[in-house]
Amino acid sequence: MPEIPEDPFPSVSATLADARALDDQELVDELTDVTRSIRALQAKQAAIIAEVDSRIRSLGNPMSGTAETVAVTLAMSPRSAEHLTDNSVELCSREVVWAALAQGRIDLTKAQRIVDELHEVPDPRREYLELLAIEYALDHTPHQLRRYLLGLTCDHDPDATLRKRALDNRGVSVTPRGHGMADISAYVSVEVAEAFMQALEKLAASPECADPYAQGDARTKEQRCADALAGFLTAHCTYRINVDVVIPADTLIGDNEYGAESKRLGPITSELARTLCFSPDARWRRLVTDPLSGRLVDLSAETYRIPERIRTAVKARDLTCRFPGCHRSAEYADCDHIVPWPKGKTRATDLAGLCRHHHRVKTHSAWKVKHDPSTPHHDMVWTSPLGTVHATTAHNYHRRD
Repeated sequence: MPEIPEDPFPSVSATLADARALDDQELVDELTDVTRSIRALQAKQAAIIAEVDSRIRSLGNPMSGTAETVAVTLAMSPRSAEHLTDNSVELCSREVVWAALAQGRIDLTKAQRIVDELHEVPDPRREYLELLAIEYALDHTPHQLRRYLLGLTCDHDPDATLRKRALDNRGVSVTPRGHGMADISAYVSVEVAEAFMQALEKLAASPECADPYAQGDARTKEQRCADALAGFLTAHCTYRINVDVVIPADTLIGDNEYGAESKRLGPITSELARTLCFSPDARWRRLVTDPLSGRLVDLSAETYRIPERIRTAVKARDLTCRFPGCHRSAEYADCDHIVPWPKGKTRATDLAGLCRHHHRVKTHSAWKVKHDPSTPHHDMVWTSPLGTVHATTAHNYHRRD
């Protein structure tokens, strides 16, 4: 069992004892003071991250690599670090909103909401709307503030410029949620969303609604809507679909109950994996790994162009982007020469899967990488623009992280 590190701060029991010693009004005042202090520290963190960004950008590289530095420093995902960096820099550029956070008048959620929702509004109109939003935020919830901001942006967008920009951000994403489930999210125009939901609800209420789990009338409205959507796509999709299911050989035959996953969405239950692997549906493709080593045979070529067999081996070995903290699937990543060709050979040991973004970071920022192909896990050592060192290894199919 991991050891609990020594903590210089008071124990929770001591802190609770101090709180219990306060009368009701003192307890409320203490909560207010602590909350105000947290907000001030969040404002300070944003300023520090903005300074980190400024220093790294001053190095003059085509790409800054700031978000990647924040990600590995704070053990965050690259996407979260990118959001934190962008939000911090943007927040520090809005002096009125940053001051309201630093003073503890509003919390970070409200500050970011004001910055985000008014991002496209030009000055000086934007500063005026920020002042209105801050005053409203003092005694309203984040949800109420969001609706208020939506009203402000609509009322102050007479030529629909902001709407046109918002439409450019439309898209669909999928997020794994565990237990073999995932969220599908779509960012679309409100009229499309309304039409979609009305059509889906009517389809869900009809006798023709798909029932893939044979639950019949026991389903809730939300469950019927989910089944209706899946059924509609299954019935109308005419494209070839391949879904890779990675499963250790001993799990496939039922000797173990661990290690199975979808290459796109991560861990799934062994029962679901076996069902998919033995399914007659051609869309499911099983990739069986050695339960002991999982080693891949090294293949090489004498040209810069990477043969498909080597590309497949590298992507199966790495599974995700090899930049520290990045979990984007290697399936959609670039197969990059760690040492630029022709010095670097076109073989699996000299290649790594890097998502397009981190491929550019490696090439155009102050991030540096070295690798040791002789190590059993194909170690890569990355050095950030500020000199911190971080190592990554090829995917271990025995681990869930």
